[in-house]
Amino acid sequence: MDPLIGYAVVGALGIIVALVLISRWVVNVGPTQIGIVERRFVGRELAAGRAFAATGEVGIQAEYLNPGLHFVPWPMKRVVQKVEFIMIGSDELGVVTAVDGDSMPSGRVFAEDRAGEFHDNFQNPVEFLLKGGVRGKQLRFLTNGTYKIHPGLFRVDKIKKTRIPEGYIGVIIAADGASLQQGQLLARRVVAPDGVEGHDNFQKAELFLKQGGQKGPQIDFLRPGTYNIFTDCFQVQLAEAITVSETQIGVVEAKDGRSMATSDVVATTPEMSTHNSFQDGQAFLDQGGLRGPQTAVLRPGRYYINPFLFSVSLKNVTVVKQGEVGVLISNIGKDPEANVPDWAPSEQRLESGGGQRHVVPEGYRGIQQHVLGPGTYNLNPLAYTVLIVPTTTRSVEWSRSPDADDPFDPFTVVSHDGFEMQVEVRCQYRVLPENAPYVIQKLGSIDDLENNVIHPQIDGIFRAQVAKSPAISYQQNRAEEQGQADAAVRDDLRKYRVDVVSVMITNIHLPEALMKTTQQKNLAEQEQSMFDAKKKAEERRIEFERTRAQADQQNILMKAQVGIEIADHEAKQAQKRAEGEAARIRTTAVAEAERVQQIGSAEAGVIASKGAAQAKAYHEQVMALTPQGVTAVEVVKAITAAGLKITPDVVVSGAGGDGGNSGLVQLLLANVVRQQGLGVSQPPSPLVQPPALPSNGKSA
Repeated sequence: MDPLIGYAVVGALGIIVALVLISRWVVNVGPTQIGIVERRFVGRELAAGRAFAATGEVGIQAEYLNPGLHFVPWPMKRVVQKVEFIMIGSDELGVVTAVDGDSMPSGRVFAEDRAGEFHDNFQNPVEFLLKGGVRGKQLRFLTNGTYKIHPGLFRVDKIKKTRIPEGYIGVIIAADGASLQQGQLLARRVVAPDGVEGHDNFQKAELFLKQGGQKGPQIDFLRPGTYNIFTDCFQVQLAEAITVSETQIGVVEAKDGRSMATSDVVATTPEMSTHNSFQDGQAFLDQGGLRGPQTAVLRPGRYYINPFLFSVSLKNVTVVKQGEVGVLISNIGKDPEANVPDWAPSEQRLESGGGQRHVVPEGYRGIQQHVLGPGTYNLNPLAYTVLIVPTTTRSVEWSRSPDADDPFDPFTVVSHDGFEMQVEVRCQYRVLPENAPYVIQKLGSIDDLENNVIHPQIDGIFRAQVAKSPAISYQQNRAEEQGQADAAVRDDLRKYRVDVVSVMITNIHLPEALMKTTQQKNLAEQEQSMFDAKKKAEERRIEFERTRAQADQQNILMKAQVGIEIADHEAKQAQKRAEGEAARIRTTAVAEAERVQQIGSAEAGVIASKGAAQAKAYHEQVMALTPQGVTAVEVVKAITAAGLKITPDVVVSGAGGDGGNSGLVQLLLANVVRQQGLGVSQPPSPLVQPPALPSNGKSA
């Protein structure tokens, strides 16, 4: 073989060997990598129980190669692995588990970070091993960033950060720490020796343990936010915050604290401001809070309360409406049963120890004297019971009517005469506000008042009344019976401090047969009444007509009355005038009599002579003419002197053969002629000539 070729082959082999040696001795570690080195020869043997070499021992070295070129004395050492940096995101945590290190103390679950100041977040594994790092899952974790972590010595598990949403809290259960004391329910707050909380809301687990944190449910909790919580050490459970609406209250029961007295129903709550309305559980216990239902309540709002320490139940607020009062029964305060005090009225001074309810003033246990007026009250239903009592007028009915509100059945009663009948009744009553506590004390509630007092009393009263009266009489005397029942009910309910407004009989249902008989009787009476009414109406109409006629003639009567009065006055006037005239005439007559008397004697002789002569003349005339002739002559003279007409203008005779008709014709013609001749409008009254007398010629 050509020596040149041989040299070339040897040179090439040398180059290859050199390249191989260089590649073994010089190692390039990438910018985001670390190199894991193994020492194969020349070194001490690893200590028992150790897995990685920290001080020149043979084996996988704890120290790694940083990014860059490194000389590795191969074959004594070699790079067995290049690994990428560990990246922890912004919402992540890196939980570290150490494969090598000191043994974990007995009873511990997580490795205490003894070398926390030296190993630079586990990026210096040699210092971790040399400074007492403990094998196992570490309490220290990695937060957001990039880390050079030895993958053989440390295993990193990524977890999400703990986020507590708004409206929730995070309650904590510690998986490691000191044991709870006997009877202790929750782990107490961890406070550093300088009095400052050191574990930063459980985000520093190693400090939590160093400061004596206890294992189990914690009294502290996490409010809404994002936390770096080592969830293997601290289990976080979400619980809703307590939201109390405007119409609610929160009733709180403490699960831990000092024991309350056996006689108490609810525990006295420390001042709310000291424990921030149960939101600071440790402060509640430090202030001597008692285990059990609390007197204080949560008002409307949102509260972050640890459910491990407190349970909260939502109750409606107490609302007292218009027309109502609230009778307050207190379950807290002094016990009035031990000795009934002087303030109790005589009706309440009952035997002590009898379990009776008392109407008491504020500060005592029992029915409070002062009632709650209309409004809204945040009262703990465990500490206080509120009974609503209406103070407006209420109505209780015993009725068939479907419009009545929850009525009782009508009373079925038997009358004195043996008829079964039904009576419908309405009772109206009211309870004054100041009497409400005493009504509750005696009866318990308004329903008890109506069902156990008013109903049986009115039932008994009406049964007794109906039994004393015949059925028809009871119906006829309804107003009187109602008045008696009203008075009886008032007297009975006054004992219970209930004011009766009215008791009314709204309807009486008689038997059908009795109703028919009564209706027939009433119909007959109504017909009789109708007849009497018509009769009276007619009589009144006659009286009215008489009155109207008198009214119509009133003008005439007034005129007549006035005329009578005038005539009366005129008569009196004429009487006076006549009396005057009579007096005058009397005076005149006396004077005349005296004058006549004086001349009488003178004329007497003359008159006597004249009378004698005249008498002689009449005697001679009678002798000549007879007395009848003389009388006829004197009559004619008298007629002539008076101007009387005794001769008719027309004479109609009754003679003739036509029965007298010609005489009437002649009379009419004569009247016509006379009227035309005299020019008068009315004819004179004819003098009808009677028929002709008999032939003796004497007139009738």
